[in-house]
Amino acid sequence: MTLVEPKKREVFGEEPRSRMTAQDHNSAPKKQMTAKDAVNNIQNISKRIREYSVMIRDTTKTLRESGAIPELIDAVREISSVVRDTAKDIHQTATELKESGATGEIARSIEETSKAAQDTIQTVRETAKQIGEAAPETTKAVRAGAERVKVESAHAAETIKQGVERVKQTVKDKVENV
Repeated sequence: MTLVEPKKREVFGEEPRSRMTAQDHNSAPKKQMTAKDAVNNIQNISKRIREYSVMIRDTTKTLRESGAIPELIDAVREISSVVRDTAKDIHQTATELKESGATGEIARSIEETSKAAQDTIQTVRETAKQIGEAAPETTKAVRAGAERVKVESAHAAETIKQGVERVKQTVKDKVENV
């Protein structure tokens, strides 16, 4: 396999090679390579090596003269500096959060909100029961509304619980990384 694309091979005097399938390979007559063929192959390979060497020298010279390499190095140096500074900022913020106790306070607030939501659900249940006893005519409408509140409140409570768990895990991860 050569490094030059098939179209460019013609410039170097090579014929583009066709791909042989396994079937073509098996059905094609096998030709023994003669010493002359081996010498020609070696000469062609040597010629291609010299051509590629020239191309590599030209490419290296062009890269060096264009200033592309120092420009690339400067860009890499700049981005590595930005990444380093960002990592330091993240570390400092995580340390401040850990020391301030804000994450624990947030988690406690979320748990209190979850408990309040559960208390609200219980109050709604009790209210619906009292309304059903006091006014049997409107019981169906109130039950439907209470059921909807129950379902939505349960969903909200579950969402809050999941949020608490995510916050706890995030805080735990941040604290462990500090």
